[in-house]
Amino acid sequence: MRKSKLISSIIAFVGTLISSQAHSIVQEHQLVAGDVLVKKEILWKTVKILEVDKSENNQVTLHAVFFEESKEKPSLSNLNNVLIKIHHAPVDADGFKQSWELLGNSTVTNNELEGFFEYLKQTDFQRYAEVTNQNVDDLISAANAKYKEAYSFSQQSKFNEAIKLYSEAVDLFPMFVEAIDNIAFAYMDIGDNEAAIKYFDKSLNIEPNNFTALYYKGHCFINLRDRDAAIAVFEDGMTRFPEKKAAFEEMYLKLKNMRSNG
Repeated sequence: MRKSKLISSIIAFVGTLISSQAHSIVQEHQLVAGDVLVKKEILWKTVKILEVDKSENNQVTLHAVFFEESKEKPSLSNLNNVLIKIHHAPVDADGFKQSWELLGNSTVTNNELEGFFEYLKQTDFQRYAEVTNQNVDDLISAANAKYKEAYSFSQQSKFNEAIKLYSEAVDLFPMFVEAIDNIAFAYMDIGDNEAAIKYFDKSLNIEPNNFTALYYKGHCFINLRDRDAAIAVFEDGMTRFPEKKAAFEEMYLKLKNMRSNG
């Protein structure tokens, strides 16, 4: 699954935090979970390592939580009183060796792990289940139960109730494309085409070959009277899904003809 733009922006932001000309104090230390690092600039910056991952080529990625900056140098004893600024960011271990001081090591709390767990849920569901002591099959089964209940509400035209339950299913299993699509359809049914587009995009981010999501995304733009955007979507569909070209081409030609006729 592709990483979200939000994760990319956080990584970029964190990169600015770990670049400095300060003297290295963590140079020879092998960082482990629970290590707390600090750096003095105008204010003190504080980072705590949540988990350490090593790739096959020995590149080390740190999963870290970033705390709010402080005027006074923090200590391990008062760290629980410092607010969290970024709940999770994966960063290259080498960046910390150039500028950060090792304050010490303290047990990683469940509150500090919340962002890491959410990151795993979105990017590595199997690992998420393992580290949170849950069973993948049980999670998927619970998500399916929510989906069936939501579908029943959809059939009764109770779309807001359906959206709530479909969303709960996706929260249990973020890659539940069918539930995400049905959230989009429910939003279409209540006339919120902008929200529907957001969920069709989410579906396509998980499953790029989901031609249904792309096709109905085009219809959302029609409903919004954004003819140019709709034409672009159907034109994209003709290229991306040649086996479904006829369906996309039909809408594309209709819209082009309407535009030509004013």
